[in-house]
Amino acid sequence: MKLRTFLVTVVTGVALVATGMAPASAAPATTAAHCYVDSNGTLHCANGASDLRSQPHFGAPVVSRLDSTYSYFSCWTEGDPHSGGNDIWYYTDGDDGGHGFLPAQRVLTPQDPMPGMYHC
Repeated sequence: MKLRTFLVTVVTGVALVATGMAPASAAPATTAAHCYVDSNGTLHCANGASDLRSQPHFGAPVVSRLDSTYSYFSCWTEGDPHSGGNDIWYYTDGDDGGHGFLPAQRVLTPQDPMPGMYHC
């Protein structure tokens, strides 16, 4: 009986997605709503785990790691284009004591760069 309920749920979900009637996911909007730039020009925002690089380029050495899910970012700059559809990278302190750049696609901002932030 549990398998049948599971299959009905999966088939119904697939049908809703295929017809475009699936409910919108609130996670990205909710996360982005918690992004803000403080009076010092620092961005506070949810993020995904990422390697931090010494420069805003994928070929630059990894100098630290960001594993936390909500961080602050000191400034932004242009770098390599990434799958986020732009070339914006943010600078922050890693969770292991280092600091560096990560592509904006890993920071859940409503726009890039965030207004009010400092340019590096």
